[in-house]
Amino acid sequence: MKLNNTYAIALVVSGSILVGTTISSQAAPSDGSNLGECYNNWISHCNATTSGYPNSCYGESLDHCDGVHGASMTQIPGYKAKTMRTKALRKAKRTNARLVAPVVQPARSSN
Repeated sequence: MKLNNTYAIALVVSGSILVGTTISSQAAPSDGSNLGECYNNWISHCNATTSGYPNSCYGESLDHCDGVHGASMTQIPGYKAKTMRTKALRKAKRTNARLVAPVVQPARSSN
C-alpha cells in the first residue's frame, strides 16, 4: 500500500513539473542561439501578444536580446547590429494610427 502512495506522489509531482515547464515555455520565446534569431523570436512574440508596433514590447524585447547576446555583439560591427535590429522591426505588425482632432480652446479677450 505504501508503494502505491509513493508512486502516486511521484506521478503528481512529475505531472506538475511538466505542466509548469509547458506554461513557462509558452510565456516567452526562446532567446535563440544568435542575436538575429533572438530578435526574430521576440518580434514574433510581440506580434502575437500585442496590438502592434509601436509599443514598449518591441523595444524592450530587442533590448533584452542585446543583453542576452551582449558578448557576441562585441564581435559584430555597430552598423551591422543596428541593421539587424532594423530588419527585425520591419517584421513588426503595425498598428493603425488614429487621427484625433485637436481640442480648440476659446480665444481669450481682455476687457
